[in-house]
Amino acid sequence: MMKGLTMAAFAALLAGGLAPAAAQAQSVVEKIRQRGYVQCGASTGVPGLSRADERGVWRGIDSDICRAAAVAVFGDKEKIRFTPLLTAARLPAIQTGEIDILSRTTTWTYTRDAAVRFVAATIYDGDAILFRKSLNVKTMRDFDGATFCVTGGGGLPAQKLTALEAATKITLRRVVFENPTQARDAYMAGRCDAYITDGTAAAGARATIATNPAEHELTSIDNRPEPLGVAIPRGDDRWFDIVRWSIFALYWAEENGVTAANAAEMAKSGNAEVRRILGAEGFGRPLGLDDKWVLNIITQLGNYAEIWDRNLGEGSPMRLERGKNALWRDGGLMFSPPWD
Repeated sequence: MMKGLTMAAFAALLAGGLAPAAAQAQSVVEKIRQRGYVQCGASTGVPGLSRADERGVWRGIDSDICRAAAVAVFGDKEKIRFTPLLTAARLPAIQTGEIDILSRTTTWTYTRDAAVRFVAATIYDGDAILFRKSLNVKTMRDFDGATFCVTGGGGLPAQKLTALEAATKITLRRVVFENPTQARDAYMAGRCDAYITDGTAAAGARATIATNPAEHELTSIDNRPEPLGVAIPRGDDRWFDIVRWSIFALYWAEENGVTAANAAEMAKSGNAEVRRILGAEGFGRPLGLDDKWVLNIITQLGNYAEIWDRNLGEGSPMRLERGKNALWRDGGLMFSPPWD
């Protein structure tokens, strides 16, 4: 009889909506909306990617990618907070819920994707070595015996050094630091002969940190594209969709000529597809967003080309070419799936 009552009571609890704790776990999107802002994982200071300026405002392409998700949810790019993270702390910060989204020079790999959920590649990069011209390096073998400033914590650049030693039969010395900023600054201070990191980060260091950029050279280790991606916690499909399509919206807008300056007008006078994506009634319903969520992203942040230009391209000290980060039609790897 007691067993019957217990089962009946349990059924009544379920019927009343009091499911077990696992079933009642709050989704990432619900927590974000309740909190009032998106918590983004950032670097400890990489120019052009994610770095706080003198007023404490986070600048860089990675930071703007995070802002796109905030605009999608809240319609406001300011509804965001940034947490600077060491290399070793990146993935644990996602897993523990310390951050909602990681957009911070993180390569998309098999083992990492098994631990967290990568959403999309936002930059195709490759590891590079920043070194002084006085070393007179002509080939990789000329680095034999050189001292490298490198970041610990499982980053891929350190693995590339080991592979370089094996391939060229040379010996490299390492000075290991807790984060890329420390490794970069130590190199600039003369503690090491060279510094290895992502190519965009190395270019940013030479352009904005070096006292005399002309004294430094930059060489790629290999030409294989390395996808730097955005990652989120596993288990929330709605948050995954919002973040992924917020990124795709940036590529789509560039491909269709939609910019921060003309987006509002294109929402009225563009072709049928453009008008639909920029705010047709019901367009936001599948993701639980405002119908004008794409329009809001582009109006506040611009398309991918605009974001690239002000952070890494012609509008920045780096003046980097797009290369593999160009749209597919321009010989690059960036594209958006169809919005049917």
